[in-house]
Formats: sequence, C-alpha cells, structure tokens
Amino acid sequence: MVLNRTVLLRLDSQGEPVVALSYGQGVLTLPSVPLPPGTPKGTPLFTVRLVVTAGSKVSRDGLVWTNCPPDSETEFDRHKFYKKQIRATFHKDDKIDLDIFRPGPYCFYLSFRNRDGKLETTRKFYFVAPPILHVDGKLVKLDSVALQTVVSKWMGKNWDAVFERIAAKKYNMIHFTPLQRRGHSNSPYSIYDQLEFDPDHFSSTEEVKQMVHRLHTKYKALTLTDVVFNHTADNSKWLREHPESGYNAITAPHLIPAIELDGALLQFSKTMGQLGYPTDLHNSNDLDHVMEGIDVHVLQAIRLWEYYVVDVRGTLDQLQGYWNGLTTDPDLKLPLDSNSPVKEIARYVREHATVKPFGILGSRFVNKVDVIKFGSVLQKLYGKNWDRNILSKAEEILNELNLPLYKDHDNDVNEIRNQLYNRIKYSKLDPSGPRQGPINDIFPLTEPYFTRFKADDGKDYALANNGWIWASDPLIDFASGESKAYLRREVIVWGDCVKLRYGKGPEDSPYLWKRISDYVTQSALIFDGFRIDNAHSTPLHVGEYFLDLARKVNPNLYVVAELFSGSEQMDCLYVERLGLSCLIREAMQAWTESELSSLIHKNGGRPIGSYRFVPMDNFSYDRDIQLNRNYCYHDASDGSMKCVSEIMIPRILTAVPPHALLMDCTHDNETPNQKRTVEDTLPNAALVALCSSAVGSNFGCDEIFPKLLNLVTESRTYDIHDSPGIGKVKSLLNDIRKEINELSMDVEDSEAYVHHDGQYITFHRTDVKSGKGWYLIARMKFGENQGDQKLEPQTFAHTTAKPLFAYSLEKTGEAPNDPKLLKGVPTKLVKLEGFKIQFNENSKITTISLPDYFPQGSIAVFETQHLGVDQSLDHFIRSGAIQATSGLDLIALNSVLYHSDQEENDITDGSTGSYDVPNFGKLIYCGLQGWISVLRGIVFSNDLAHPLSENLREGTWALDYLVGRLDHYRHEPGVAAVQDWLRSRFDRIKQLPFYLRPSYFALTVAIIYDTCRLRAVQLMPTMIGKSTLFVQSLAMTSIQMVTRMKSTSIYPDHLVPSMAAGLPHFSTGWARCWGRDIFISLRGLLLTTGRFDIAEDHILAFAKTLKHGLIPNLLDSGKNPRYNARDAAWFFIQAVQDYIDIVPNGESILQKKVTRRFPLDDTYVPVDDPRAFQHTSTIEEIIYEIFSRHANGIKYREANAGPQLDRVMSDQGFNVEVHVDWSTGFVHGGSQFNCGTWMDKMGESERAGSYGVPGTPRDGAAVEIIGLLKSSLRFVNELSKKGLFKNIEVKRENGSQITFQEWEELVQNNFEKKFYIPEDPKDDEKYDIDSNLVNRRGIYKDLYHTGKPYEDYELRPNFTIAMTVAPELFTPELALGALNIADKVIRGPIGMKTLDPSDYNYHPYYNNGEDSDDFATSKGRNYHQGPEWVFLYGYFLRAFYSFHYKTNPACQSKKDKSPSSYLYQELSHRIDRLSKWIAESPWAGITELTNKDGEFCGDSSPTQAWSTACLLDMYHDLWVSFEQ
Repeated sequence: MVLNRTVLLRLDSQGEPVVALSYGQGVLTLPSVPLPPGTPKGTPLFTVRLVVTAGSKVSRDGLVWTNCPPDSETEFDRHKFYKKQIRATFHKDDKIDLDIFRPGPYCFYLSFRNRDGKLETTRKFYFVAPPILHVDGKLVKLDSVALQTVVSKWMGKNWDAVFERIAAKKYNMIHFTPLQRRGHSNSPYSIYDQLEFDPDHFSSTEEVKQMVHRLHTKYKALTLTDVVFNHTADNSKWLREHPESGYNAITAPHLIPAIELDGALLQFSKTMGQLGYPTDLHNSNDLDHVMEGIDVHVLQAIRLWEYYVVDVRGTLDQLQGYWNGLTTDPDLKLPLDSNSPVKEIARYVREHATVKPFGILGSRFVNKVDVIKFGSVLQKLYGKNWDRNILSKAEEILNELNLPLYKDHDNDVNEIRNQLYNRIKYSKLDPSGPRQGPINDIFPLTEPYFTRFKADDGKDYALANNGWIWASDPLIDFASGESKAYLRREVIVWGDCVKLRYGKGPEDSPYLWKRISDYVTQSALIFDGFRIDNAHSTPLHVGEYFLDLARKVNPNLYVVAELFSGSEQMDCLYVERLGLSCLIREAMQAWTESELSSLIHKNGGRPIGSYRFVPMDNFSYDRDIQLNRNYCYHDASDGSMKCVSEIMIPRILTAVPPHALLMDCTHDNETPNQKRTVEDTLPNAALVALCSSAVGSNFGCDEIFPKLLNLVTESRTYDIHDSPGIGKVKSLLNDIRKEINELSMDVEDSEAYVHHDGQYITFHRTDVKSGKGWYLIARMKFGENQGDQKLEPQTFAHTTAKPLFAYSLEKTGEAPNDPKLLKGVPTKLVKLEGFKIQFNENSKITTISLPDYFPQGSIAVFETQHLGVDQSLDHFIRSGAIQATSGLDLIALNSVLYHSDQEENDITDGSTGSYDVPNFGKLIYCGLQGWISVLRGIVFSNDLAHPLSENLREGTWALDYLVGRLDHYRHEPGVAAVQDWLRSRFDRIKQLPFYLRPSYFALTVAIIYDTCRLRAVQLMPTMIGKSTLFVQSLAMTSIQMVTRMKSTSIYPDHLVPSMAAGLPHFSTGWARCWGRDIFISLRGLLLTTGRFDIAEDHILAFAKTLKHGLIPNLLDSGKNPRYNARDAAWFFIQAVQDYIDIVPNGESILQKKVTRRFPLDDTYVPVDDPRAFQHTSTIEEIIYEIFSRHANGIKYREANAGPQLDRVMSDQGFNVEVHVDWSTGFVHGGSQFNCGTWMDKMGESERAGSYGVPGTPRDGAAVEIIGLLKSSLRFVNELSKKGLFKNIEVKRENGSQITFQEWEELVQNNFEKKFYIPEDPKDDEKYDIDSNLVNRRGIYKDLYHTGKPYEDYELRPNFTIAMTVAPELFTPELALGALNIADKVIRGPIGMKTLDPSDYNYHPYYNNGEDSDDFATSKGRNYHQGPEWVFLYGYFLRAFYSFHYKTNPACQSKKDKSPSSYLYQELSHRIDRLSKWIAESPWAGITELTNKDGEFCGDSSPTQAWSTACLLDMYHDLWVSFEQ
C-alpha cells in the first residue's frame, strides 16, 4: 500500500481556510503520527494540500507563500517564504502541496491581483505539526502523557529513589523545575546562571545527560524542564556586566519616573518611623495614615507631574530669547486667527509645533514644544512685537496644551494610590495574605520594583524586576513604552527577578540573545520538552525565536506553556505561533464541584455519540478519483492517514482547541488539603487521570502534602520511604490511560460523558471504534459537613459493565512537622466492595448500584462495553458503498437522492411523503439529499441537541423510513443493492446504544450519499466529472429535476422521465412541464450533463404537440396542452440547434418522426379522438412549419377559452395574433390583454382592480424573440448549406416568397437600428428613437412597437438572451457598453433585476399573497417588475464574458487564445453569491428569483431548473471553447 500522509485544507473564494465548527475556537493541527520504520530519508512527515477554488479571487496571478522548507535538508526559517504558483482555472480547483518535514508551527498566505489590478495579500494562516514522542523506542501519544513535577532542591541526595516512586505510579514524563544554579533567593525560577547546572547536584552537564538517559531507559520516562525567558536572578553576575539586558533608565527612559517613584517609596519605608508613621500596621486606620504619608513624602515630594507636562516657564524664557531672531514662514497657512479659541490653537500646536514624540514619559519635562515653530505660530496670530500680551497668550496656550497631560498625571496618581493601598493591605493586613509583620529592610512597605546596583562600568543602575499583571494583554510588553504598569504600580512584582529586555530582535540586545540562545540550545539537546515559565509575559517574537532554535536541535520537542490569557482566541494565537503542544490547565482552580465538572467536560473528550466528519455535498469528486475498499480500515502500524470512506479523499486538516496538560495539582496550587479536604485528593486525581488530554500532578499531591510549599523558603526534601498516599490508585489509573491511548488512533476516537449531581461527578470515557469504556463514579469532598447524599443507580443502555477497582481515601492523622523531610498527611486507601451490577438480557440495560458505604472522597471504576460496537463495525459502515451504487443510473439516482414531498406522494399513490422530524418539520427531500441538507450543519457543529439528533435517539423510525421508501424503487437499476446496503448497516446500528444512533446514522447516510454523488459525476461528461464543487452541484440539479411521475409525463400514452420546471411548485400533474422552461433548461441540464436520450425525448414530445406553429406553454402530458406562449417555439428551435451542436451525430434528430397530437388544420380534438396522432412529421418539418406559420401570420382563439382554462384571463386575452413585419423581418405578436413571453404574470386582484390586466404584456417585437429568430434563421441556413434542410424559403401573408437567407439579412440589417438607444442624443437620427421617451441611454430596448410606447425604452435583462444566441446582431463595442450599464444597474448578487430601478414601475418585492389596493403589487402583479430572476443571470454572464473577451485586451490571455485570469476573476466575483446559495440551500438548488439585492423571497420556487441550467450553459461555453 502506498503511504498516504496527505491532509486537505480547503480555501474559500476569499482564500480563507474552511474549517468545521464542532470544536469552537481552535488551531489547525496535524495528527501526531510517526512515519513507519524503513521510510526513505527525505519523506515528508505530512503533506498539507491546499485546495484553491477555481476562479476564486485569489487565483488571478495567485501565489501561495509558505515558510515550509522545500525539502528535508533546508532548515526552517519562519521569516523565509517560498512561493508556489496557483494554477486554478475557471473550471478546475488547484491543489498546492506543502510538505512538512519536521514538527513545529508553519504558516502560509496568498498574494494575488485584485479586481483593481493591484497586488493584495491575505492574512497569514498558521497550522501546527505536533511532536512525535518516543521513549526507549516506544511511541508515547500526546494524549497518553502522564507527567509528574519535581522540584530539584527538594529531591535530596538519592534522586533515583524519587524516580522509582514516580515510575511505580506509572508516570511517563518527569517535569523538572529549572535545574540551573539559583540566585540568592534560592527560588528555582530565579536563575543565577542559565548556562550552569546546580552545582549542589551536578558536577557537569554530562551528569544531567546521564540522568536523562537513565530516565529514558530504566524508568521509561520522558523529561521536561522549565525554560525561563523572561527574567534572571537579581544577583546574576552577568547582569552587572551587561545591564543593557534589562529595562533601565538608559534602555527604557519611559521608566525614569517609575524608578524615581520606587526609590522614593523605598526611602519612605526606611524613614517612616522617624516621620511619625506606624511601621507595624494593625488596621485600616494605620494604613490610611501611611497613605497620607505617601501623598506628602512621595507623590508630592518627587513632583511627579514634571515627567508629564511641558515646562511652561522654561519654554517662555526660551521663546523670549529667540523671538527677535524668528523669521515667520510666509507660506505658513494657519487654519486659525487671533480670535480662535485657545483650545483649538493648543490642539494645532500639539499637532504641528511640538517635538516628536510628544505625550511620552521620560526625564522631567521630556515633552517639549518646538520653540521656533511655536514662535512662528504666535507671530502669525498676534504680530511680531514681543510684549506682555504675547507673553500672556503664549502662557495661556501652553497651559491649555498641558491640560490633558495633567489629566493623565492625575489619573495615573489615582491608580498609583489605589494599587499601593491594596498591595500594602494584602501584604500587611489581609488574613489571606502573607501578614509580613513590621516594616523593615527585609519586608519594606512596598516590594522593590527595581533592582539597584553599581555595574561593572562603574555606573548605578535600576533594572525593572519581573512580575505579572491581572488580566493583562499578553501581546503588550508591560515594561515597554506601550505600558505604564511600573509607574502605576500594577505589577505584582517578584523582587528576586530582573525582567529581561529583548527589544525587537537580537540587534537590540546582542549579548542577551546570545546567552539565552546558548541556554535554549543546551536545554533542548538534553531534555524532551520545555515548560515555558510565565509564557503570557513572554514577548511572542522572543518565544518564536528561541523555540525555532530549540527545534533545530530537537525537532520533536514537547512544549507546554503556562498561559493565563483569559481568552480562547489569545490561547490559539500563542499555540499556532509558538507551536505549543499543550497549555497547562489546573483542576485546583475549580472552587465548586460544578466548576470541576465543567473542566472535566471540556478536557474529557468529545461528547459520547458525537458526529464524525465525512465529506457530503461540500466536496467535488474527480470522476477518476482513486477508490479503495480497505483504505478506510485503520491499522496503527502502517502510518497512513486513513480516508473516511472508500473514496480516497484525504483527511481534512481540522481546527481543534489547544491541547491541554490538565494538572490535578501544580507546584503553584494550594493542595486539596488546603483548598478542599484531604479526602478530595483521590476523586480529583481520578477525574483528571481519565481525561482525553495530557495530565499531570505535582510530586506531593499523590503523597498528600498538607499545603503548598514555598519555592523560595522551603529547604526540606521529599520523603521517599513513607507517605504512599494515593500512589497505588494512580498506578491503576495510568494503566487505564495507557490502554485507552493504545486503542485511540484519531481525535474522533475518544468520547466522554460527564455528569454532575451534588457531591457526585460521573465520568464515562469511551473508545469509539472498539466500544470499550471506563466509567468512573467520583464522590467529591470540597468541604467538611456537607451532609449525606445517595447516588441513584446508574443505568447504561446496550452496554455491559464489570468492576475494576473502588477505593476511598481516609485521613488517619495530622500532618507531621518533620524538620528535614516533606511528609504527607497520614491517610489510608480503603478498598470498597458491595457494588451490584445487573444486566437485563431483554432490555439490554446494565444497572450499577453503589454499596451503602461510599463516603466522600471515594471512587469506583468500571470497565464497560457498548453492545454491537467492535473494531469491525466502523469499517463495515464505511465500506461496500461503491459496489452498492455501481448499478445506479441517473433516474435511479433521482429516486435514491431526491423526490420532493409532492413527487413522492405522487409516485407512491400517497403512501409515502417526506420524513417529518418533530420540532423541526418535514425534510425537503425524501431521498438522501433531504437528510444531508440537515446533517451537513449538524455534523459541522456537532449539534447533538438538534431535533433530528433527538429523533434518532428516541427511535429507529428514520432508519426504517430510509430503507422502506426504497421498496417503491427496487425495480429501478441498482436501487435494490443500495437498499440492501442501507438495511444491513442500519440493522447493525439498531443494536447499538440509542445515544450512538445519530452518529452512526449520519455516518451511514453520508457514506452512501458520497458514493451516489460520485456515481452521478462518473455518469456525466468530463466537464462535470473534472470540475468544481459549484459546477457539480449545478449538474446534480439535472438529476433533481428529472424523474418518472405517475400523474404526468411528456407523452400522453406512457410514463417516461420528465423535467420539472422547479420544485416543489412545479412538481406534479399539469404544472410540471412548461415548454418555455424545458427548452431554456434543456441545454444546461440535459445536454451539458450528457443526458442526450432524455433531451431527445423532450424535443420529440413537444414536437408532437406543435399547433398554430407554436410550442405549448403547458404540456400536461400532451393531453391538454395550452398555446399561450409566443416564445416557446423559438426556444424549441434553439434547443434543437443546441442538441445538434453538442450531441454526436446530433443532426440525425432532424429526421426523427413524431405523430402529431392535433390535425394539421389546428382543429382541437381530445387526446382520445381518432383524429389525434394521425399525421407524422419529422423534426425538420416541425421546424419548417414554425417558420412557415409565422411568416404567413398566426391568428387564433385559444381552445376551450374561458374561466375553466384561465380564471383570470379577460376574454380578449384568449385571442392570439402573431405576424412578421416584413420591413424589418421582426416577429410581432400579442396584445395588451395577454402576455405571451416568459414575463407572463396576470393581474389577479379584484380589490386593486388588476384582475385580468397583465403585469407585463410585452406585445410587439420582444428583443429576446428577435434574437432567437435570428439564431434560428442562421441555424437553418447553415443546415441548408450542408444539405440537411430541404426548404430554403417561406410564403408570406401576401403570397410572396422570401428565402431564409433574405429573412436573416433583413433581421440583421434592422436590429440595432430599431433596438439600440445611443449614448449621445445627437446620434438618435441614426436609430428609430423617440427622444421624449428615453429614460436611459447606451442600452438596448426591451421591445419594439409595443402597445405602450414607453415600455419599448425600459431597461430589462432580456436583451442578454439575444446577445447570447445571436451575438452577430450586436456591434461589440455597443454591446459591451450596454452590458456594463446592466452590470451596474440591474445585476443583483443572485439574479437580474427585471426592471431598471429608475423606472416608475420598479417594485422589487414579490409577495403573491398580498391583496391590497396597490394596483402594481397586489397579488404579486409585479412578479417581473423588479424582482431578480436567476436564469437571466446565466445569459448575462455568457454575454458578459463573450463581449468582454472580444473587445477588451485585458480579458484576453497573452499566452494563448483564451480568457485572461482577470476575466475569470470578474466572472467569479459575479458568481460567488450563487455558489454560496447552492451550497447553503436545503433544496440543493438555486431559487427562481429573489427580492431586491438578493433578499430571500418566500414565494419563489426554491430550486428552479432554468436557474441552474443557464449557469451550466456558461460553464459549457467556456469549457468547449477554451478547456476541452
């Protein structure tokens, strides 16, 4: 088997990654799967395959820029980007492979040329390849990490004894707090020398390496060490040599006032007793007294405001000295005068006459005005003579300039007071604080914010100490000029650590960067992982630099971070930029059982029964895609990325929440004994241990240490001979973790259910593929005297259970106060028994009952097994679907995939309709698409609360429905195999626990749907089978619209598949087949999709019904056709022309014979009359008859005229006349009483007085009909030249003959003269124009010689039909101008406005249910007076690209004779909303129309045949012309 390590990352039309929402906020994360042994060197670890949507805006001159190295030999440099060309065409997506050779964070962005022709880039997108961990040759999955923290200074002399204790508890990673030499405070995190290990324990670096090797081989444990980037010990010798490594008055002058303030506070602390202030605070009165002293002796004494404001007196003195020498700039144009308010003058001075930067902190009076510029402003305003008035004005302006600076000062001083008050109160008075006692040199009034020393250069320095800030923005360095935290005393400071100053890069602090680089490299070479201490205060670029450096020497470095950002978004930012393996989360931060339950829920795994990802209708399928029945079978040993089905679409790169390292108790947390109770140690630890994440514990938590140990002052060592605590249970729990993670292969494999009930938290952890699980009952003890609580018996449907172990933790004594050893609180583990487990064979329900004795601080763990779930089930469901669907044809696919409620009822005689989901409603389709349209969103967001999810859990009705409805279609090709496949899978699913049913149901439906969709595109031509998701979705509507009905057909005597005009409005009976709709849709839905037989049937069926020289508007199976469409005959001929153009040997259709429904004299006879079907004609003869009857004039009254035929038609409306004006060759017809074109809405409101009054009669010569006429004439003339059309002339009304060639020339010569409205009125004389009626120029008329002359001049989109079928009628430059106007004026985002918005009759909101007094809109009379119709959009786009390509050089590729990427980009821009519409529509189609600007219209048919057909027409044009 070929190794597949590819994951897909789809990009949308804007270049943004498309990711699921089922995890919420997340980071694009590759799996942690090793390459199999023997993989050739240089093989990528993974390949991220970017899929760029065809025609998307980023594809024009598009490039992908990535920092992924091009090969395994090239070192990673996050700032070096390599380019890859995007080669997406209009028809084909492009796939750009990014090879990943080693773990770490990577990014890419796209550049492209936008619609303005300017280069544009997207934002950067990041993804992470996590490390792959091994210890002693064995894989350690990231979720199986079980970490134990140890503090080196407490390890004692025999470290191996500690390691033995840890190994016995089955931990597989040991976290060392920093092992480097410590500073004077003796805190492990106050490192004296980053490059020297603690000499008390290690004589050399080699000894550290040996220890790590021993841990790997003897104790099977990985190692992780803290790295401290942010600070160094305040007594570090190297800091005296390089004080520039810290923030001081020279490197950070903005800190000068903070340094002064801190010095004044320390001085006050030393002298406050002498000044009469209390030095031992006992109450708030003492504190208030001290604060008064701070106001007087600190804040006022240091004159803090001088660091903010301009020195008014000094500036005025300078100004006076310069005054007489000033030369006012004559070009200085002030927007002010001498009467302008001082505030405005001061604002101008601040912006234009100050020394920049202004408004900063630094030395006293650092903010200055530019005296020369200031003087020039004054002279311009008040004159050049220096006098008292000038002095007064200058002083007034400077004082005004200082006002906001004084305000800043006052705000900061108020905050300084608040911070000092609260900090002093906490440290001296609060019961929860350290209660430091009397104020002295060891415990001053306030912590020193700065470390002060004389450096080796002989100068005195004050360097900022490090600390942290509540709820700070981690992206802002709080010691930088962006923050005033040190001045405002907002930092909770660590007096033993100096904050390190990195600046923007190594050039800003070369020695520091070099030193820390050496430290990082040394650590990465020795240890398996880093814990980034104080990560939220680490500048992002610093972390990036040093972790990149570390990964150069240790590519699989495991990196965890202590990150308290308070924001999921910020967490994700750090994870994706730094490539963090996990973030530390703390169980001891939970104050209540409810909070702990939520934390376990978040980290326990996906909810049991979660939906699993499968491509649905959101993926395109290459018809030649590889298929492999076994490539969805998971085998952990082969290292491949398994596909989700037999269709070998690579796995999807998914955004997942930052991985957690969940600690039951860290070395910074208060212990359970302190925060809760001793007994709570056990249930807290058990809950954490079973989570689907890395877990950890501080050494001492398992041993029941009584309290949090002080890292600075504590000097005792671990007791390794006593204090067993809960170690035995931890070993058992870590064994379970190991087993779970050996089973788990994928992020979707681990599921969990967490429930909280008072003192109890129950936690069920399961493996999806095997069905095996572990159930934990934990009784917490967050406090004493909580009362008794009994847990109700626990029940499990279709699940068995057996006990593993149960213990309670009992306290047996008080914590010993040993002077040398760190000992735990005396406890004992009590084994619990008496659990009752009962399994009911009939109901398949297991019940677990607790014994009477199950005290607080107890746990019980059971092993469970979902019945019916084993390793074979997943593969069984994912396989076999290709074979099952291999016999389906396109009609059978319609039965399997679609059928609206009306269609299904029709076909099944009312026995079956759409599935009705309680609290949701009926599904759109009965077939698979109806379910997919709902499941798509459910799976995307893992919506287990959706009504369909609930319905599936409650019963198997949906399963039975999907199988049962196919009984009606088993006779169709391949349907029986699909039904059998579904039945066999559903039979297995019915045996599963009810809560797993939704997930497996969705998986099954999606798998069979995918293969049906693949089968569909395989049965269609290459243009579909090799195209984009949008094109394939359009093509699927061909299947959606064509099926075999019972109530109707296209033939009167037998049932054959027929095309619906739209669903559900036009799905059954007489309303299904419309002549005009059929032949507008035929090319797109039937010919481009290769359904030539269906197309031929429709042509022949309608040809049979030709009467009066017209094709019927309504077919009604040919039984009762209605002839009220003047355009259908011309669309019919156009469809025959398209058929011959596209179908191999298509011209043979001309000689196909049809029996005529009516006698040739147009006598109306019923379908069963003997005179029916007595005459035979060929299609050639049918076409000739259409021409002949039109040339000779058509006049008739509709058969069966009256209310029974059309209830709203006036009597005159049933009279139809059509004739040719032989001065132009144009076909004219209709009247003001009927509407014979597609704009056929008849007024229906008696209330409004519109009953029987057409909304758009469009009598006269309609522009689209003239275009179709010209196309038809050209067609028969070309056929004649080939000898395929016998007749060359027709007889006119006056009896004279005219040849088709002459008729074509007549139309050609007159079209623009009669239809074009010139831009310049001076040109009106060249055209047939009534200038008084012109509303808009540079367009083509909609009509010629209509009954209401002004309607000739309306801008409507119908001219685009003429442009498409007969482009030769149009002067290209004039056509392009008209199209550009239409583009701006009547093009909507989804469809074309049916009337110019500037027209008086424009009414863009269609509501057929409205019955009002409004003549224009009541009963939807404005159907075609503004609402935006989609099918015209296809014609518009075809004309748009055609004439742009012909006339605009920018639209022509310089390389070859094809459209340029610019033209494709313009088309894509106009298609984007349509693509989204079909992707989001539950009908999986495109609506008939929208209201204004694409607004949803409730009365529109939600999926319409011609809406998608006309778009397919455009793609076919481009494919045939430029791609094929």
